[in-house]
Amino acid sequence: MVATGFMHRSTNPTSPNAIEKRRRIAIQIAKAERHLSKNEFEQSTSSINAVLAESSDHLGALEVQAKLLWKMQDFRALVRTTNRLMMLNPFEPGYHGLQGMALRALGLYGQAAKALERDPNASKQLLDLECFQASLVKDTLKFDKIFAAKYAKNPLEALTEKGFYFKEREAALAWVSQQVNPVNSALPPKS
Repeated sequence: MVATGFMHRSTNPTSPNAIEKRRRIAIQIAKAERHLSKNEFEQSTSSINAVLAESSDHLGALEVQAKLLWKMQDFRALVRTTNRLMMLNPFEPGYHGLQGMALRALGLYGQAAKALERDPNASKQLLDLECFQASLVKDTLKFDKIFAAKYAKNPLEALTEKGFYFKEREAALAWVSQQVNPVNSALPPKS
């Protein structure tokens, strides 16, 4: 075996051993997907683990593992799997979107927004998350006096310290400001 980057490749990919290995892996992945489609999580996990034991960086197996973890709602493990996927193929935006949704499920909204921002197909989820975060900021300002004081002094710093992140920062700050001080926002500026 010759190591090339992340992938380990056989010196002769057409050798009978290499062909047999690819065949075994393809069968295990198909088996895992079949079990997953029937919500047979233990069997699917067993098949995927067999592939990953033989080839820990197999992209197809990691993608099936990510689907499995999503269906099992094991979001912490899903974040780890998407990290591995992004190491192997950092240009696949769907991995970032999936990780963003897992992070959102874990309540890590700022990190989730950053991940979703990297997936052009996740713009609706990012918008939903930003609206949800803005609502959380509004509620936090009401009930957390320390945060409210920090926010009054420097909104961006207070938001960052609390773990919030907004792609459209100015619009989010304006919306929160309007929600917190609706009377002042409706008044024309003083001359």
